Amino acid sequence: MTFWWMWNPSASRPAGRRFFRPSEESQARSAGADLVVRSTDFTCPVQQRRASSIRADFLKVTGDPAQLAIVERRLWTLLVALRRSVPIREALTAAGNRPGRAALVAEPSRELADLDRQVDRFAAALRVLVSDPSPEQLRHTAALD
Repeated sequence: MTFWWMWNPSASRPAGRRFFRPSEESQARSAGADLVVRSTDFTCPVQQRRASSIRADFLKVTGDPAQLAIVERRLWTLLVALRRSVPIREALTAAGNRPGRAALVAEPSRELADLDRQVDRFAAALRVLVSDPSPEQLRHTAALD
């Protein structure tokens, strides 16, 4: 899988030095987590494939720049949430089947299931938008919450 990144659409990208202008990739590798989401942030292969697929579909979308900006911000929010869920998913996977475990993992499991539904709904809307790039479909995707 190739290395990819997505800049925070609400933040300004770091500028290179006057005499040395690093490539965007090197800037993305060294930028803070508040500025960029990287493919390497996802240690779980399943989540990395999900994030990569959603990002790839977004890159194929064209249309009204204002609507695209809304979709891009939603994508950023979901990628950050997926990245934050990785340690929780790993902890739930590593936790053995012990007495009393069900009560401890119920709330995090419910929250992860809700996040998964949001990501899947957004991914499905992006796939439809790629196959039917109409202004109505772009508005529908931008209106998803």
